Amino acid sequence: MRFLGLFIAVATGLLFGADARAAGGRVALIVGNSNYRDALRLASPVNDADDIATTLAGLGFDVDLRKDATFEDLRTGIRSFTEKSANADISIFYFAGYSAAAGVGGYLIPVDARLPTLPSSRADTIPLPAAIAGAARAHRLGLVILDAMRENPFPARSDGRSSGDSVAAARGAPTRNTLVFFPTEPGRIAEEGKGRNSVFAAALLKYLPQADLEINFVFRNVRDDVREATQQRQTPYMYGQLSRDRIYLNPVKQAAVMQADPAVARRCDNLAAALEGARKDTAGQGDAREDTKAADAVAACSDAVKQSPGADQLHYQLGRSLFATRDFTGAVASYKTASELGNARAIYELGWMYDNGNGVVKDPALARFYYEMAAEKNIAPAIVSLGVQQERGIGAASDPAKAYLLYQRAAGLGDPTAINKMGELAEKGLGVPQNLKQARALYEKSAAMGALEAMVNLARCNASGIGGRQDIPEARRLLAKAAQAGSADARRILAHIGDAKPK
Repeated sequence: MRFLGLFIAVATGLLFGADARAAGGRVALIVGNSNYRDALRLASPVNDADDIATTLAGLGFDVDLRKDATFEDLRTGIRSFTEKSANADISIFYFAGYSAAAGVGGYLIPVDARLPTLPSSRADTIPLPAAIAGAARAHRLGLVILDAMRENPFPARSDGRSSGDSVAAARGAPTRNTLVFFPTEPGRIAEEGKGRNSVFAAALLKYLPQADLEINFVFRNVRDDVREATQQRQTPYMYGQLSRDRIYLNPVKQAAVMQADPAVARRCDNLAAALEGARKDTAGQGDAREDTKAADAVAACSDAVKQSPGADQLHYQLGRSLFATRDFTGAVASYKTASELGNARAIYELGWMYDNGNGVVKDPALARFYYEMAAEKNIAPAIVSLGVQQERGIGAASDPAKAYLLYQRAAGLGDPTAINKMGELAEKGLGVPQNLKQARALYEKSAAMGALEAMVNLARCNASGIGGRQDIPEARRLLAKAAQAGSADARRILAHIGDAKPK
C-alpha cells in the first residue's frame, strides 16, 4: 500500500561548472519514516534514508539523518536545517514516508501523527513549504526530495475532503534555484520496489554520485530508470527552475578532456563530418558506400573515445557515426554521454531522436526538454525544432506568431531551415501578415544557402508566379537541383510541372 500525498522533490544540489565560483558548504537533512504509530509500516523509507545519507556524506555534505522522526524531531530538524542552509551553497532535504495533500503545499507526516480530523492534521504534521523555505536559503541551490507518494492510510477528514488535493491547490511555487522532485506525477501513487529501496530511491542512489553528470541529466536519468522499472506506470515529476549554470554533484574528470592521439581524434572528426549528408536523409536506404563510410567512422571514433573518455566532441561524433549505421540505441547512448560532458549539439540530437522515435520511445515532451536546453546554448536547429512544435501545437496550443519569433531567432544564427520556415509563414499569413513577395525573398535566401525545402518552395513560386514573375525553366532547374541532392518532394513535383507559358 502506498500513499497518494506528496511526491518526491528531488533536490540535487551540486557543484557548479568551471565558470561558477568555488562551492561552499553543503548541508542535508535526511528523514526516513517507516514505523508509524497509527498506520501500516513502510518497508523502505528507513533504508532509503540510510543509503541517501551515506551517498551524500560521501559527496561532502554535512548530513543530519533522522529515522522514524516524531513531530518534534521533524520540527527541530527543519529549524536546524534552515539555519545551516543560510550559510551553505547547496542544501538538500530528503523525506521518505507518508505525506498528506498533493503539491508543494502539502504536509509531512511524522511517525507519532494522528489524523482523524482536519484540526488534528494541522497540529500533527509539518507543512512542506517550511522545508522548501529552508532549502531556498542556500546561496546556490536548494533541493527537496519528497519520496512520499504512498497511499494515504489515515481516515478522511471531518469535512469530507480526501487528503489527495490537486497539485493546483499548492500554495506557492519554489523560488528560482529551489527544486522539488516528486517520484511520480500528480494524482499517481509511487511503487515501493521489491528490494531494499523504493524504485525512486534506487534510481537516485544510482545517479546522484555518478561522476561528471550534469544535474539536469541526473533528473532525466532518474526519470528514465523509474519509467523503465515500472513499465511506464510511474514518471517522476520536477517542480521549480534551475539557473543556466552547469551543476555537478560529483565533478571528477572535467579537466581530463583530450588525451587521445591528435591524429586519431582528427580521423574521427573527419570521417564523422563526411557523414553529415547521409545522417538523416539516407539513413536506412542501405547505400553500400555510405554504410562503409559509416562503419569506418564508428571504428575511428570508438578508438578515439577509448583514448579520451572525457572528450565530449568525440562522443558526439561517435553518436553521429552510429546513427549513420542505423545503430540508434548506440547513438542515443553516445549522445547522452556527450551531452553529460557538456556538448550542446548532442543535447539537440537527443531531442531529435526522442521527437522521431529513433532508438527510444517517441516522446515529444522529452524532446522539447532537450530542445530547450540546446536552445539556451544557441543551437539553431534546436530553436527551429521548438518553433515547429509551437507552430504545430505539440505540447501546447498552436501559436504561429511565437513560432515565427523562434524561426527569426534561429535565422539570426544563420540557419537556412529557419529562413525557409519564416517564408512559409509569411506566404500563408500565419503569425505575421501575409506577404508573398517577402516569402519568395526568404525562399531565395534559404535556397542559396542550400536548403532543399526552400528550393522546392522557390520552384513552386516560380512555377505559379507567387510573389514575382512566373519562370517555368527556373522552377525546373531548382527542382532538378533539389532532386539530385536527395529531395523526394522535388522528384515528385518535377514530374507534374506543365509547359505553362509565362504570364
